[in-house]
Amino acid sequence: MTTSDSYLFEQDKTVQLYHTGPAGECTITSLCRFAQESAGRHAERLGFGMTRLGRLGIAWVLREQAMQVLRFPILGETLRVQTWPTRAERLLCHRDFRILDGEGRVVALGTSAWFGLDLESRRPRKAESFFSLPWDLLPAPAFGEPLSELEAPAETAPSESRVVRVSDIDALGHMNNLRYVDWVADHLELFGIGGRCVRFVRIRHAREVMAGDGVVIRHEADGQGGVRVAMSGEEHGREVCLARVVPGAPD
Repeated sequence: MTTSDSYLFEQDKTVQLYHTGPAGECTITSLCRFAQESAGRHAERLGFGMTRLGRLGIAWVLREQAMQVLRFPILGETLRVQTWPTRAERLLCHRDFRILDGEGRVVALGTSAWFGLDLESRRPRKAESFFSLPWDLLPAPAFGEPLSELEAPAETAPSESRVVRVSDIDALGHMNNLRYVDWVADHLELFGIGGRCVRFVRIRHAREVMAGDGVVIRHEADGQGGVRVAMSGEEHGREVCLARVVPGAPD
């Protein structure tokens, strides 16, 4: 009999030196990377991975991700990453994550939304054209309540400009989604807000940027312990992504 456990994928990851920050703890970017690596392996097992989609001229692209850290794992710690699909909409396919320590305690929760990019037209494909699962059999979402809507900081908020480098680019020819997390952390640290330790991040991507593109990053406090962050194209001024970040160690 098929149950929700059939659609739950688990993978163990050990925190290496290159996963940590200055304090010797696993960074939120590395936790996001663990989650995405597990998502890729699970998608392959379900028959919706890059191998099959590549033959159809489709690639998975991240639209949105969120990660909440309950405890930062330390160097050498072995973690168990759990991931599962949760639902599909017209274009977006949703997938959640849970990261456990060696005692089975939750150290982080995550959620994400993906779409299938048509590599010829560079436009999203309808989810139902290549992706389907028995949604009523899937595990419940990682977060019990929907996350609040993202809001942009004011146009006059403190800002900096950066240029996308070749080292930021992935196999799809655009800036890799994990580099946005790093850029947000760098930006907060530049302004003394605590980018070295980020316990919550949520990023929604609006358009891709390529090597050589200029990007303006601005931020403002949201009055609830978090920081609103926005990136926009330096040349055209259009939104590249919106984010909300909560700096500092978990409570």
